[in-house]
Amino acid sequence: MIDPRQATRDRSEATGEVLKGMGSALGIDSRGFAFSEAVVDPPYDLETLCLLLEHSNALRPNVDAYATNIDGFGHKLQAAIDFDAEDADERVAECIFLERVAARERGDLDEDAALEPTEDEVRARRDELRLLARVERARLRSFFESCTFDHSFVDLRRMTRQDLEVTGNATWECLRDARGRLARFVYVPSFTVRLLALDKDPVEVDDRVRVSPVSLHSVRCQRRLRRYVQVDGESRIYFKSLGDPRVISRKTGRVFESVEALKREDLTDGPATELLHFAIHSSRSPYGVPRWIGTLLSVLGSRAMEEVNHSYFDNKSVPPLALLVSGGKIAPTSAPRIERFVDEELKGRDNYHKLLIIEAEPFGKGDGARTRVDIKPLTGAQQQDALFQDYDSRNIDKVGSSFRVPALLRGDSKDFNRSVADAQLIFAEDQVFAPERDSFDHVMNRRILADMGIRFWSFRSQTPVTRDPERLTVSIEKLVRVGVLTPEEGRALAEDVFNTELRKLPDEWVKQPITLTLASIQTGLRDAEREGPGLGAADEPAPASDAGAASAGRPRAQPPVSP
Repeated sequence: MIDPRQATRDRSEATGEVLKGMGSALGIDSRGFAFSEAVVDPPYDLETLCLLLEHSNALRPNVDAYATNIDGFGHKLQAAIDFDAEDADERVAECIFLERVAARERGDLDEDAALEPTEDEVRARRDELRLLARVERARLRSFFESCTFDHSFVDLRRMTRQDLEVTGNATWECLRDARGRLARFVYVPSFTVRLLALDKDPVEVDDRVRVSPVSLHSVRCQRRLRRYVQVDGESRIYFKSLGDPRVISRKTGRVFESVEALKREDLTDGPATELLHFAIHSSRSPYGVPRWIGTLLSVLGSRAMEEVNHSYFDNKSVPPLALLVSGGKIAPTSAPRIERFVDEELKGRDNYHKLLIIEAEPFGKGDGARTRVDIKPLTGAQQQDALFQDYDSRNIDKVGSSFRVPALLRGDSKDFNRSVADAQLIFAEDQVFAPERDSFDHVMNRRILADMGIRFWSFRSQTPVTRDPERLTVSIEKLVRVGVLTPEEGRALAEDVFNTELRKLPDEWVKQPITLTLASIQTGLRDAEREGPGLGAADEPAPASDAGAASAGRPRAQPPVSP
């Protein structure tokens, strides 16, 4: 009886051997390295996986589709509270209430202290938070504009996505300034990074949790952390996890009590910097595993097919013609003359009707000796087109299915109409790209922005405009015109449609349905006409309070009627 667990292990080992053999064929030296700490070996050779991207005709379109649609459209900052909205005071009061409840649970607030804030407290706190939010927004914009050295933050995200989809892993080196705040991100090639085993002893770290939409609280907790090492030729550089407060040697990976103790051990050594590790989850390894690894044989098979087709041009084995002689033999001088004639004298328009004369000698003599010369074409036995086309097409579809990317996004635009294309784009956006963006945004908000102490803003990746802007513009216009949406809500929808930020309008009319605004204007004009030319609409418009009262159905003061 076959043991399924042993069969699974055998298939995994066979896949590893295939990758190892592929790495040897591509010139990769997979010898082991000696480390001072216990290094966890990756389930697959990471450098070989990177080279497969360069040698595969199916991986690159899928990886590029992920990088472009998930990370290629930038990001925006989403406010926790809109302080210009009508419910801003209610939201601020709720924040104050939640903060006081959390403070009472921690013992920082007396039991008899009031939880509900007064109107003056809400008003003062709103003005304070509005100013802090403006400062924090400017700080975030400056940070993301300069958080990388040689490229933009979008380029860093695209490179990270490529590493993540090709090897299942991606890494950033996180650098801090003199005050200990995050300042720069450095891209680290994932195939050079190895994970060390989890430390046995837990470490006390600060974890910032959100107690209200605009406040964070630092919580001390115990975590088992991991260290990393980068293999660059013969050198080794050690890193620690993001948020690890310990002093770790960047040369040896050892833990020291302080930087002074580290310097006493080795003056040329220094503390290790932090590393942020992204991974596609694997149930059997702390490393990530690429989602296409199940179609590895299809990737290798398509590569072998391309090599077979390419070798045909240099190793063609079937000639186009065959010269058959029966009952005799060709004269000794005929063979080189035929070759020379075919190579030199059949090219060009002037030789289009040129004849080839072949001389043959019979074996016997007399009238009965006959020699027959036939020229037979062998084009039927030649390879007319590339081999294994159906096999290659099936392999490309298998790899695309592992990424769940429609054929249109992989560059295949044959046999598609607009409705099918729109359906494919909507499916890819809803089922593939949007969840991946949400996962990345969670890491940015939970790890990066929380470490920076950001309270008022959240990171949100921009989405491609997969909708028809013209049709949506018409729909928004109709909804605003009939009063279903206010102008302010219509502008908010327009921001999502066009991926741009529109200026906030402070006027009151944008916060009410446009039908009420038009009715107020018409009512004011009629009242001005009844009051006479001296108080026309051009001289003194109707007060806003009266217009609001009329629009709400309340009776308004009528001008006196002369007897």
